[in-house]
Amino acid sequence: MISKIETLPNEILLHIFSCLTWDNMLTSLWSLNARFNSLICLTLSINDNRLNNGLVIVHGLSYNKCCSILFPLILNSSSLCSSIQRIHFDGTNLMSSDLCYQLLFNNKNILHFPHLKSLILTRCGSIEPVIQSLVYLIKYQLDELTLTFDDDIFARFFFLGKRLSKVSYKENQLNMIKEFVCRLFSTQCQLTSLRLDISNEFRCGFLHQCLSSNSDLSSNLIQSCNITLRRLHIRLNYARFLESLIEYIPNLEQISVEFIGSLQIDTLWKSNIEALKQSNENWFNKVSKLQCLSLKSFIDDDLEFIYLKWILNNLNYVKKLQVHIKSCKLDDRKCQNIWKCLIDANFIRQYCLPDRIPNLIDFNFYISSQCQLSYDGIEKIINSFKIHSFFIEHQWTNAKCLYDSIMSCQHLFSSYSNTFRINDSYIFKLLRFGDTCFYSYPSLHLFLQQFNELSPNVSHVKVYETNNNDFDKYGLLMSLKVLSKMRQSKRIDIPFRNVTKIQFGTYFDRKNHNSMMIIDQNEIRAKVLAHLISMTVQLKYLRIERFEWLLDVIQHASNELRINSLTTVRYVEFCLPSCHNGYETIHIGKRLVPFISTYMPHLQTLRLWRPDDFPWTTIRPDYKRYYDDLLLLQWLNSLEAPESIAQHVIIFEQDLCQLIDKLRDFTFLDIYGKIHYKKVEPYRLMVQARFPDSRVNVDVSRFRLWL
Repeated sequence: MISKIETLPNEILLHIFSCLTWDNMLTSLWSLNARFNSLICLTLSINDNRLNNGLVIVHGLSYNKCCSILFPLILNSSSLCSSIQRIHFDGTNLMSSDLCYQLLFNNKNILHFPHLKSLILTRCGSIEPVIQSLVYLIKYQLDELTLTFDDDIFARFFFLGKRLSKVSYKENQLNMIKEFVCRLFSTQCQLTSLRLDISNEFRCGFLHQCLSSNSDLSSNLIQSCNITLRRLHIRLNYARFLESLIEYIPNLEQISVEFIGSLQIDTLWKSNIEALKQSNENWFNKVSKLQCLSLKSFIDDDLEFIYLKWILNNLNYVKKLQVHIKSCKLDDRKCQNIWKCLIDANFIRQYCLPDRIPNLIDFNFYISSQCQLSYDGIEKIINSFKIHSFFIEHQWTNAKCLYDSIMSCQHLFSSYSNTFRINDSYIFKLLRFGDTCFYSYPSLHLFLQQFNELSPNVSHVKVYETNNNDFDKYGLLMSLKVLSKMRQSKRIDIPFRNVTKIQFGTYFDRKNHNSMMIIDQNEIRAKVLAHLISMTVQLKYLRIERFEWLLDVIQHASNELRINSLTTVRYVEFCLPSCHNGYETIHIGKRLVPFISTYMPHLQTLRLWRPDDFPWTTIRPDYKRYYDDLLLLQWLNSLEAPESIAQHVIIFEQDLCQLIDKLRDFTFLDIYGKIHYKKVEPYRLMVQARFPDSRVNVDVSRFRLWL
């Protein structure tokens, strides 16, 4: 008997299938009939990054389901293997990159997916299986590659360098990455599109030197250039990598360069600034086909402005140019005279464009700088574009200027391209970088004022603190006033209807365990957070700097929090206080599972930042402040004893069992912490015995469990 769904035409069925995740599509519809199998293969064969299709191994997928059901089903079907052109391993919320080689190749090192063209590997936590797979793929198979490494890889290298027994391991791993980066820009690579992020390398800059002319690796591996690469998006620490890179990509047509901090100019240029100013070098003979350039960076001082101008002059023949720059914190000890100028049309023409512009037809800019600005000053800046001959000639007069009085920061951008968006790369997704970057982020209040214009484009809201790791009280009050009005208006088109991710705070770190809080500010912050959460309808990702802030929402802002507003959350991340040090705060961890199971019952991924051990329930005696300081010190010194380790293994097992028993959809736990090396093996053995069908990784600074 033919079911009703089988009577639908293929076009309708394809649309239905495209709305399903690939794992649900396979487990629910595969093998029902030959027609459905053919349509599933057709759906999986579409290679379009915008649709995020193909095999997407991200959070929510069970390790047991992947290894026992999904992977065997795919690998045992030649039609499925042949149809798949795009695979995405997301290591952000899973240890999926560990399975890279296992899924892609069989035991004879033959690729399972003969038509694979696009591979995305984000936050890779394992080097060897990834590099082992990619060396072959970039040479013989792929057209497109996206590759980013997990921050913890380079953090481990940094700390391993302090242990002599691990130095050779560290060097081997680093050399594997460096050799692979060299391969990417050689004849051993046939990619046409590459997105590469090496910005999370520690400041030693080993990777950024691998293409330089005096590098042994580059001379041995790069015999000639990569002649196939057409599109490159790269995130860097050092500008010298860009200078070296230009030598190896002669047929590039589009390049987007994003610096994680400021330009980090080579010391050779710093000592010869006049040569940099007078240089008339041009890179046309090196990358003559380049048409589109995007450059995003912090600019620290006048020298970096000169260097930026030098880069722009070298590439002055491009047709499309995008320049997004932000000021670092102004410092009287530095030469920052250019940043102290009026940021207007004259500034843009002098410092953000090449001197000669023979081909430019599209220009997009965004400038963020510290300053004091009046309303009349804003109007003067906007009008400067309407009377400047260059911008009149190119019809680029419709610039926009916003002033953030809370952050004392000016935001100037080309409104004709609608660049002021809080959710995408225009507001850089930077890691914490000293105290320099917070001044250039728009305050929540400024964002909310512009929200009606931005609303359809906003899917991700980040709320940043000021440089003292807390929120400005006046800014919170102003934001609360705007949010209250937005909710009272009861608009049919809910303002936050497209928001799926909220980040509240910026300091996600093992060291974030300061318990000093201002009570009245906690209440205001809790109400702002409650309003933000309650205005969403499909919130999936929630990053809150401190778990206590969520508890404050329940205590101080329960009336503002919409009922069931957190039930859609699938991923949550926050810092949790120590269970060893402190007094009242050591018991906060006991509230973790009850809170999550009550308000986020469908949670799939939990990431915690801990200052020390992985268990979140304390076994420490309840010492009193000041009176029991000596007893506390004695207890802390006993943590390495076998008896203490055994107790912590037991309490950690209880914590894990409670979490997994209460959350039926839970698949991944990721804890950043710090433990003694003697605990690594007992924790690992406990998890393997208690959860045999899972994948676990334990080291002294991180615990990961994929169920």
